[in-house]
Amino acid sequence: MTGTASVGQGVETVLAQICAHGLDVPPERVRVVHGKTDRIADGMGAFASRATVMTGSAVHLATIALRRKLLLEAGRLLQAPPADLTIEQGQIHGAAGGALGLADLACELSQAQGIALSAEARFSSAQMTYPYGIMAVVVRVDGETGGVAIERAWVAYDVGRAVNPMLIEGQIAGGVVQGIGGSLLEAFLYDESGQPLAASFADYLMPNLAEMPPIDVLITEDAPSPLNPLGVKGAGEGGINAAGAAIAAAIDAALARPGAVDRLPVTSERLYRLASAEPGSERGAWGS
Repeated sequence: MTGTASVGQGVETVLAQICAHGLDVPPERVRVVHGKTDRIADGMGAFASRATVMTGSAVHLATIALRRKLLLEAGRLLQAPPADLTIEQGQIHGAAGGALGLADLACELSQAQGIALSAEARFSSAQMTYPYGIMAVVVRVDGETGGVAIERAWVAYDVGRAVNPMLIEGQIAGGVVQGIGGSLLEAFLYDESGQPLAASFADYLMPNLAEMPPIDVLITEDAPSPLNPLGVKGAGEGGINAAGAAIAAAIDAALARPGAVDRLPVTSERLYRLASAEPGSERGAWGS
């Protein structure tokens, strides 16, 4: 049970993997329960690329504590020191022979002795664990229409340790698409009284398949974080962090005007004015 929240980032899979690795059981045998405020007191949702760092570390610590309890209780039943026991694929084995399934152990202790095998853990950190990386894009600019087509994107990040590389790649690629929307399409405008003029999808656009370029993602694990027991870093925001700057720099290069793009989004109207402006007069070309 966890106080974190799932917003589609795959936290259930990651937490199940961490727990399964610590207990040496198949991940599909681990059930992750979240969003139940009647069963766990504390929870801070999911934001700031922190679910795996914070909740994953707490799960790791709780798993270690549970593993100690399992080996201690199994040692009593198998008449062996806990140090001589190992857990492999959901079975506790003694160095001198004998084996006991985790489910059998739990049932025995619950029914015969009234002991519930459980463990809790909390993890806190006063320091952030952001990843570091780089992003590059290739764009094609049409100065006559103000159109921008992103032809390819590359993103590389060091995430310390990747619990599930496929999920990280998906989050980074999704972040790139979100960054494209913020860079080219999503202009949040307000009137003179401060009322928003882009309050629904009827007022601003979101990127779809037509705007999505091929995205190459490279994940490295060269520098595990020393700030948590798993060595992981937050990675979910990696795709969007540099998108605006990379796209703006690519448009500058296409126009051969370094520093011309100084604000986002680069809408078609703004780009048309910029492309039509005389060199050195870019700021006046932006308009509203």
